[in-house]
Amino acid sequence: MSFAHSQQGVDMTMQGYAVLYSALVIALFAAVVWKTDILRDRGPLAPGVANGQQTFSLARSQLIWWTFLVAVIAGWTLLTTNNLPAPTLELLGLLGISVATSGVASLIDAPAGAAPASALRSRGWLQDILDDGQGVSIHRYQALLANIGMGVAFLYKSVQLQSFYPIDANWLVVLGLSSITYVGMKSREGGAMAAQTAPIPAQQTSGPASAPPSTPAVPA
Repeated sequence: MSFAHSQQGVDMTMQGYAVLYSALVIALFAAVVWKTDILRDRGPLAPGVANGQQTFSLARSQLIWWTFLVAVIAGWTLLTTNNLPAPTLELLGLLGISVATSGVASLIDAPAGAAPASALRSRGWLQDILDDGQGVSIHRYQALLANIGMGVAFLYKSVQLQSFYPIDANWLVVLGLSSITYVGMKSREGGAMAAQTAPIPAQQTSGPASAPPSTPAVPA
């Protein structure tokens, strides 16, 4: 009976350590996101935009989201079971989709042989990641919901299982299709973004041009 109580006490202590670890990871990621430009677009800044004021990136947000979840689950499992969980094929697929999405999005923002688009001023994280230059777009909204929904389910099931939860391959296809749609539509967003930064031409005055002032006659 005392052994059972002792083991239960050890389990509660390790779970407390796991909670503390998770809180530290949350604080670390929050500090990095708040104090650095890790989630913001790269490239030249539009006129009047200072460094640290540029728009947030949906692809970068997706990559750090899944990195954060993996860090929490791995540490939680190690502290509660004394075993570091081995990455599964499904986990590698998740990270691969996030890395590929971020990489392709960066290539679209800065195509080879062309000047990269200027980063605009941020209007807030949510507005930035949902706006494609013509307002909130359905493909960006769908990508956001897919990543949040699958991420929360992945975290919940992994903590219950005390290992990385093997997400069904069909859900990986859903996330992959969502990312493909996002990067495919992003390649068409350059024109709309460029229109926002294009200078407004000066208005031309109508009517005949004014004649230059005449030179007064010099008396002989």
